[in-house]
Amino acid sequence: MAPENLKIIGTAHVSKESIKEVQEAIITNEPDIVAVELDINRYQNMMAEKNGEEKQDVNIREVIKGDKLGIFLVSMFLSFLQKRIGDDLGVKPGSEMLAAIETAEEIGAKVALIDRDISLTLQRAINQMSISEKLKFVWGIITSFFSGEEIDDVESIKDGDTLNEVMEYFKEMSPKAYDVLVTERDAYMAHMLQDIEAENVVVVVGAGHKNGISDYMEHPEKIPPIDGLISKKIKNSSM
Repeated sequence: MAPENLKIIGTAHVSKESIKEVQEAIITNEPDIVAVELDINRYQNMMAEKNGEEKQDVNIREVIKGDKLGIFLVSMFLSFLQKRIGDDLGVKPGSEMLAAIETAEEIGAKVALIDRDISLTLQRAINQMSISEKLKFVWGIITSFFSGEEIDDVESIKDGDTLNEVMEYFKEMSPKAYDVLVTERDAYMAHMLQDIEAENVVVVVGAGHKNGISDYMEHPEKIPPIDGLISKKIKNSSM
């Protein structure tokens, strides 16, 4: 897919303005496909919650038994921070993705899920962290739960994307984990967009991913092989 066929909207995941921007972009551009920064699991949970159904429960015993405690802690940490920011701003996390899906349905456009499975992403990130980094991260989880700071600057969140706002913490603590959570996902989503065959596509992603995806789409030779992005083990690379 050529870059000129794409319109990439960078959003703040808890911004009312982002919801409006997404809706207007889809209605104005009338795309064939709306691509959203979601994987199948997050999409299904979002739809279940929208329809008043129960989301997939997390079985703590199975998490520990399956040696997935680290993934669970990271996921819980990210979800907690995003929810706290959303509560402070009066916007539900992921509302702009839901708005994109609903607006796509209204105009008859198809929806494409382009993000990598969150469990795989978190597993790869954890595998890149040293023991000391993991200990610092656990401490960060503990202190975040007891922090009472309020978020009141929406634009500062949008500049970095709600998830990327949290990723700055990773960038300082573990640059390799940051690459997994941000740079790798940029590459993965660019791969997914390349496979879409359509003349008009609106892409809805967190603002922190917009530049990375745009660069990959304009310079596809920079995109690393997909095999290296979907395995649990990470090979040394120059990315």
